[in-house]
Amino acid sequence: MNIKIFDVYNIRARLSVYIIIIAPVILTLYAMYEPVRSFSFSVVFIAILCAFSNYLFALQRYIQKDKIYGNTTAKYLYLEDGHINACTKKRYYRKLSLMDEGFSIFDTPTNSNEFKEACASAIQWLRNNTRENRLVQEENMLWGFYKNLLSLKIIGIIFSIIAIIILITISLPINMKEFFYSSLNMGVLIIDISFVLFWILGVNKKIYTVLDEKYAYALLGALDTMSNNG
Repeated sequence: MNIKIFDVYNIRARLSVYIIIIAPVILTLYAMYEPVRSFSFSVVFIAILCAFSNYLFALQRYIQKDKIYGNTTAKYLYLEDGHINACTKKRYYRKLSLMDEGFSIFDTPTNSNEFKEACASAIQWLRNNTRENRLVQEENMLWGFYKNLLSLKIIGIIFSIIAIIILITISLPINMKEFFYSSLNMGVLIIDISFVLFWILGVNKKIYTVLDEKYAYALLGALDTMSNNG
C-alpha cells in the first residue's frame, strides 16, 4: 500500500513554506513550554501539520483568487519581446510548429492577440510535457516555493508576531528587567524577530521576478531537447 502523503513538489514548494510559516510559534513553544518537547506531542504535531497544510493551501488559493500573475514565459515568445534573441526565437517557433499541428501559427508569427494566445497555449503544453525534465522541474519547484512564500507573506508575518506574543505571555510572571536578563527569553525573542525581518525583507517581488525569469528560460530551453513529436 502506498502511504506517500506528499510528492517532491509538494514537499519543496508547499510543505516547506508552511513549516517556515509556523516555525516561530513551534520554536517558541518548544523553548518555553516543556510538555511540548515530548515524543507524543511531536507525533501529534506532525499529524496536525499534515492536515493544517491543506487548509493553508486552500487559504492561499483564496488569497490569490483575484491575483493575476503574468505569464512571463509566454511573453518571451511574443514577437516584439526582446528577452530572447531573434535567432533563438525563430528556432523555438519552428520547433513548436513541428511539435503539434495546432501550433502552425508559429510559422507566421505576428503581434496579433491570436498569436499571443497561441504562445500561452504553447507554454501550457510545454509545462505538461516537461514533467520529466530535471532542470525544468528544479526551476519550477524553486519558483513555486518562492511564489507561495510571497503569496502567504502576510500570514507569515502574523504567525511571527503571534510567536512574540506567546513568548511575552508565557513570561508574564517575570518583570521586564528579568525578562531581558534571561538568555533564553532573549534568544527566543531574537529568533522570532528574525522571522519577522525575514518575511519583511527577504520575501519580495524582486527575488520572485528573478526566479520567474530563470524558470521561463529553462522551460523554453527544454524545446531544444525535445523530439519533434513531443
